[in-house]
Amino acid sequence: MRGFLVRTNFVPGVRHVIGWRGLAELHTSVEGWTARIKGPAGVFGMYFSGTGKATKWINGSFTVCYFPDPQEELVEQCSLQAGAYTQRQDYLSHIRDFLKYPHLCELFNIGVIHLGINMADHATDALILGLESISHQRLIAQNGVSLHRKNRVVELIKPGGYDQNFPSYDIALAFFQVLAASFTFNLEAPPAYLRHFRRPGKEIVYDATGRHWDIPSGDSQEKSVYLGYGDAEWKTILENRENKAGSFNYDVAWEKGIPDIPEFKDSLWWTAHQISDFKTLDKNALGIDDRPQLIVLTGFLGSGKTSFLQHFIEYQVQLNRFVAIIQNEIGEIGLDGKLLDHDYAVTEIDEGCLCCTLVGNLKKAIHQILSRFQPDVIVLETTGLANPYNLLDEISEVEELVRFDSITTLVDGLNVCESIESFEVAKDQIKAADILLLNKKDLLTEIQLDNSYQTLNALNPAAPILTVCKGDINPALLYGVDPLDEPAAPIRKEFQATAYPIHYSHEHNMLSSHKFSFSTPLDKASFVEAMKTIPRGVFRVKGVVDFTDTDKSQLFQYVGGRYEFSEFNNPNMSDRFLVLIGQNISKGPELSDWPKGFIRTAPSPALSN
Repeated sequence: MRGFLVRTNFVPGVRHVIGWRGLAELHTSVEGWTARIKGPAGVFGMYFSGTGKATKWINGSFTVCYFPDPQEELVEQCSLQAGAYTQRQDYLSHIRDFLKYPHLCELFNIGVIHLGINMADHATDALILGLESISHQRLIAQNGVSLHRKNRVVELIKPGGYDQNFPSYDIALAFFQVLAASFTFNLEAPPAYLRHFRRPGKEIVYDATGRHWDIPSGDSQEKSVYLGYGDAEWKTILENRENKAGSFNYDVAWEKGIPDIPEFKDSLWWTAHQISDFKTLDKNALGIDDRPQLIVLTGFLGSGKTSFLQHFIEYQVQLNRFVAIIQNEIGEIGLDGKLLDHDYAVTEIDEGCLCCTLVGNLKKAIHQILSRFQPDVIVLETTGLANPYNLLDEISEVEELVRFDSITTLVDGLNVCESIESFEVAKDQIKAADILLLNKKDLLTEIQLDNSYQTLNALNPAAPILTVCKGDINPALLYGVDPLDEPAAPIRKEFQATAYPIHYSHEHNMLSSHKFSFSTPLDKASFVEAMKTIPRGVFRVKGVVDFTDTDKSQLFQYVGGRYEFSEFNNPNMSDRFLVLIGQNISKGPELSDWPKGFIRTAPSPALSN
């Protein structure tokens, strides 16, 4: 299971087409993962729950949970206990390590995935992947549930009403579809066999004493779907499954040569093997730009670049994202590559400083990496004495290979004034930055912090200045605007007054985001002109827009004063919008007034947060 998950998620274009939107492995005594997929707003959890043996086979079971987004409407269909948990301040942090909280697994369990492997001697390859779940998990409160509040009784559930009515099978099937497509992609063949079972389900009733019992359900059903890959040996285990099923009935019994199954005819598990060579994908038509991001990481000696890089890599590894590092050092041996304790590709450029004496080697290094790997991100870490201005010409020459994201400069808060007074290159590293990270804030007094901030702002008033300790900041806040993500779900009114506040690590930097939605095409000339007057504090903009002079939608990206357009033809993305990230951008009149500058020949857009 681990192999199928990791191999699929290490190929960015395929990962996106199949439907993965994030995967993290949990490091506990039990094998487990958290995952996001296209569509559902919440997080899936899956963990290994045991093995079993049948004739010639070994079978593994994996329990699947779904943790809904606190603002998701599905919360209303959870039990009262589960719904209350979603509003806890520590809910999201608990999800990240859900295996440490067995109660959490019980509350949000939605089904079981089975993986069977043919282990017989001299057997040909065969594999089975299956899902078992129930159409609706139902919990009935026989005596109802009431709450005493302000000297009155508030009825939360009427006697005999549903405490829980969760559509488990449909949610679990969405995850299974993505997982099965990943198996098809890696096996380079579609399923050769499918079985779909169903039988009447049960509902759980409980009373005021805590007693609970099962009753037959009128319409809820237990459902199973099994896919067989490879040789017909998998029939053995499925036939055993059928014999033990008893009251199970077939919805579908399919194998090669039988016409398509209407219910599953559009499932990607039938066709994912056709995208096994990701380089042949028409990514432009899918709205995908799979060039890896190029981030230039610079900063004077001792500023904390290695610490920042450690945190950056750890974050990406948790999401099963692949990072390639290009390091350049003055001298014959690059030391930082020896200090970073991770398994990733490091191309060190030695025998001098890349941006001073090794002109042309950046393109060569990137070619070497891309010939062997498909990284999500390439970080070029310059030596502490490098001048990033000397890199700009080389960066322009590799645009067909990478997407230049930004120059991120680490600044030593303890020595910033001394450095810029003594070394012109330290000053240029600050001036060239798109993002400034003022490091070691924990070692600075309020007066020192303010003086350092003013010094940086005077040298580079356009770049945001974010204060950090030991180079630690969530990379998603700096580099993570993704227009292909689903729009955030609206906050439900009943939770607005009672939900716990959630504190994010970026609040001390006053980072925020703002979204503009557009219902009509824009005037491109006015749009480009308005980009020159984008409000101060905004350092990233990304989104999908339509213009009046063309029928083709455009993917727009902006960082540090630079912007680019690329054609966007994804039919599954109908929303047209811009997402802005910056400091204090949700406050003040300038942001609300800003869009008016590029709406001239086109109607005014709808504005939403």
